[in-house]
Amino acid sequence: MVILLVLIPIFSKSQSRQLNYKILQGGDEIGWMRLEKNMAGNKSTLVLISEIKTRMIFRINVSAKETAEFDNGKLIQSSQFRKTNGDIKVNKQTRFIADKYEVVGHCEKPNLPYRYIGTNLLSLYCQEPAGIHVLYCDKHECFIKVTKTEDGGYKVKFPDGNSNVFYYSGGICAKIIIEHTFYTATIILK
Repeated sequence: MVILLVLIPIFSKSQSRQLNYKILQGGDEIGWMRLEKNMAGNKSTLVLISEIKTRMIFRINVSAKETAEFDNGKLIQSSQFRKTNGDIKVNKQTRFIADKYEVVGHCEKPNLPYRYIGTNLLSLYCQEPAGIHVLYCDKHECFIKVTKTEDGGYKVKFPDGNSNVFYYSGGICAKIIIEHTFYTATIILK
């Protein structure tokens, strides 16, 4: 009984949220995406899982999982895993160790020159970036600009020339327009 009374404050400070999205291309639903956010005290964990099945010239199946863990607003660990048509295309982790970030996996920069990362791309799904002008992009291992668009969205342009525009309702990401060299897609909150 005493143990239960001690654990009640811990459980009451724990919060979880799940957001489900559908992925559209040319009006057809080609996949799904789910974001899970768990908060306990000063720690938060984000998990994004997605699956896409489409056809361009040939059949494309993509499954992905990204995670990010924050402690007192600082990124302490993130990971990216993506498989395309059964082949692993991305499998890397970023970790804050001592006073620097290290990247493990397929990358060119084993140590990053940053001492603090407070917002990464995954954060955009559950937090409107009002007042945020740059954020960390795990995929490209660099900070990228966030610019407000005339239609109320927030555009992030990646070093490879691709971009995403995020739109919000009640502080939660409700829609994303993906502008890629080879395709355009839309992600919509269900």
